[in-house]
Amino acid sequence: MSIFNLGEELALARRHRRLSQRQLAAKADVSVSWLSAFERGDSYEPSMHRVMRCLHALGLDLRLSTYNQGRPSLDDLLAQDEEADRSPALKAALGLG
Repeated sequence: MSIFNLGEELALARRHRRLSQRQLAAKADVSVSWLSAFERGDSYEPSMHRVMRCLHALGLDLRLSTYNQGRPSLDDLLAQDEEADRSPALKAALGLG
């Protein structure tokens, strides 16, 4: 996940907790306009301090991990499995069918 996708994930978590942008912005002490731009991916230089305050207000944290050096992540493998389920040709090529 990139920093630009983090805004989408933040919006999903906010909606899941049934908070409006205004409510989250007040809890995190950020402006509604900044939060809106960040959630849309329109914030090209997001302030990590603001991002962390929003995550904290939602009860989330930001995990850092070691770069996987080109190996597929669990998300990559799950996406590949889902694609294989939808595509008989890909399923055959992967030796799954």
